Amino acid sequence: MQTRTVSPDGYKTFFDSLSRAYAGSTATLEFLADDLGAQHEVDEQPLSGISYDKTGLELHFLARDGSHLVHRIPRPKRIELEEGDSGLIEALAIDSDGDPRAVLRFHPPLPSRLLAPQPTR
Repeated sequence: MQTRTVSPDGYKTFFDSLSRAYAGSTATLEFLADDLGAQHEVDEQPLSGISYDKTGLELHFLARDGSHLVHRIPRPKRIELEEGDSGLIEALAIDSDGDPRAVLRFHPPLPSRLLAPQPTR
């Protein structure tokens, strides 16, 4: 497995590309808190989009009942892309000030070659 850090300068392009490539596929969103461990927020729900602007990141899901779920992560400071040995994106780890680490896991994993090229650090 390889972990790459997405440059903050490339967040908008990265999430626009990821959102287009992964729309409708299922994903799981969990939070990793030191005191509570892993807490599932969304479990294998269709991902309808990811949007980013300077104030934060929004993850959009469709619930099984058809309702729209939105989870907002204010001011992400570090985003890591976890890529499997096969070159498929398995997860994103998102760190932001004052919040537990968010982990967005993709089902099935997404080939990273489908995404627009990203500047990395």
